[in-house]
Amino acid sequence: MAFNLRTHLQFFIGLIISAAAIYLSLRKIDFNALWAALQSVNFLFFIPAIAGQLTCFFLKGTGWRYLLLPAKKNLRVISTTTVLIIGLMVNNLLPAKMGELARGYLMGEREKLPKTLCLSTVAVEHLLDILILTVFLIILLPFVSLPPWLRTGGMLVGLAAMSVIIFLFIVLRREEKFLGWIHRLLQFLPGRFQEKIQAILNNIFQGLRVITGRYIFYAAAAILSMWVMVFCVAYMILLACGLFLPFQAAVMAVVFAAFAKIIPSSPGSIGTFHYLVLLVVMSFQVSKEEALGYAIILHALSFLMETSLGIALVFAGNLSLGKITRQVEGSP
Repeated sequence: MAFNLRTHLQFFIGLIISAAAIYLSLRKIDFNALWAALQSVNFLFFIPAIAGQLTCFFLKGTGWRYLLLPAKKNLRVISTTTVLIIGLMVNNLLPAKMGELARGYLMGEREKLPKTLCLSTVAVEHLLDILILTVFLIILLPFVSLPPWLRTGGMLVGLAAMSVIIFLFIVLRREEKFLGWIHRLLQFLPGRFQEKIQAILNNIFQGLRVITGRYIFYAAAAILSMWVMVFCVAYMILLACGLFLPFQAAVMAVVFAAFAKIIPSSPGSIGTFHYLVLLVVMSFQVSKEEALGYAIILHALSFLMETSLGIALVFAGNLSLGKITRQVEGSP
């Protein structure tokens, strides 16, 4: 009941934020110019862009595999990549970022691993994402003219991720002391709650423990490679839209598109994605109509590929999207 209430509240808040972002994106837009920009797209550039997007799935799945290896040594990349794509599809179609919970549930079911452990590795993966993107943001900010609030917001997101990683590293270095402190707090609860919470914490720490081992570096390398490929895909779409801008324009568009997915929004980050990408591209002296056309095409490529592949994998695996969501809602 609490999960459903929270999901509905997040969905409602997300709709309001997305509606505001859509309004700002379309405000004072020349729809004839926008339509002309969309009609001028050169779809030949989509061939390498689609190949690059498929490579991104594989690299992201490889990075997640490394984060899970301490828990299960014989894990295959095809397994993590398949679950990853299904999770992306769920995020595109359902509210409250349920795709992340679906990833934890499906990986736990498929590989017989604790679901809280799988979820903790998803959290580490996202922290690595933000950390890597923040490094690119810091390097490129001096060369890009963005609105002050956008520059500040991007830096705050990145610094928050860095702070969380440092905090987790410190906690894991003093794991026994921290768990002992938690155990003393749990003494005030009934025995059955103590055991359940303790088991969940142990699984979470088992998933987070990868931060202190060598696999975190392998995962970071795979995820870094993935983001470089995403930048290349975004640059291909710039060229497809006839926007011959510096490569850093594609990098900054991807950075803020990724940050847009953190903001509560409608499924698929519709509105927030488009508005932030629009602002970045406009900072390179591009008209609002051309910038919005680029944002629409870039979003459509990832959305359609993630959703179509995810649905195909659900059917290929004899899975039920309804069952997955019910299990996710019913899981602790």
